[in-house]
Amino acid sequence: MTVPEEVRRLAEDPEAFRPLESGEERIEDPRYVIQLSQGRFPRSVGVQQLRFSEPDLDATVAEIRGLIAASGRDASTWMVGSSATPPDLGERLLAMGLSREGEYVGMVLAAPPASRPATGFVVRLAGTWDEYRAATDVSIECFGFELEPQEAHEAREQARRRFDEQEAGGPVALAVVWDGDEPVATGRVAFTEWGLYLTAGGTLPSARGRGAFSALIPAAWKEAVRRGTPALITQAQPTSRPILRKLGFQEVTLIREFRDRLGR
Repeated sequence: MTVPEEVRRLAEDPEAFRPLESGEERIEDPRYVIQLSQGRFPRSVGVQQLRFSEPDLDATVAEIRGLIAASGRDASTWMVGSSATPPDLGERLLAMGLSREGEYVGMVLAAPPASRPATGFVVRLAGTWDEYRAATDVSIECFGFELEPQEAHEAREQARRRFDEQEAGGPVALAVVWDGDEPVATGRVAFTEWGLYLTAGGTLPSARGRGAFSALIPAAWKEAVRRGTPALITQAQPTSRPILRKLGFQEVTLIREFRDRLGR
């Protein structure tokens, strides 16, 4: 199935298109987009939709670094997608002092999921503050934020605000997969005009291999259809790609992640 170009763009550069949450700021330029979220860890500053011209590349990187420094931040995450220019931008950024972090594939589901979810799980939004707080702890454990203690601390600090915004009908919600009374998998859902953007999906190690993560996809698809935006969009790490392919997701773009720390 052909993926609409606007959906593919969202899969490649979600920080340039997803709805803003409270306290967030987006700096937009034809050459780049900078997303400033709350927090001081590197992922709270996202640099995406990079369209640099060859003669001005060094000056443009310096300009972005200056804007980030002016915001009071000293670290950022740069996502170099398949459409970024020049074609060797990733290698050029490495030569300018950025470090290589990881690689993702932008994936899109544009038709009903191809397989049925495992039975025994219930998927719903975190409906109370206690549920939201417990699901936040699940997310932290899934992603091993012990490697980034500040990020785990700030995720817990921001949880109450995010729950209140979800309850008020905000653009982002926390979906939770329950095994009885226990939350075992989570994923954040951003409601966009092109579809539901899924991020930060993960399953507790003790529950992996039983289909908990897969159970979230049909529920998200049903909500996307209900909203009149029948598409699911995500950026997948290597461990998630086989699961998503079986569910019918298409790979539409490659994204390389880089880290920049100022003042080194």
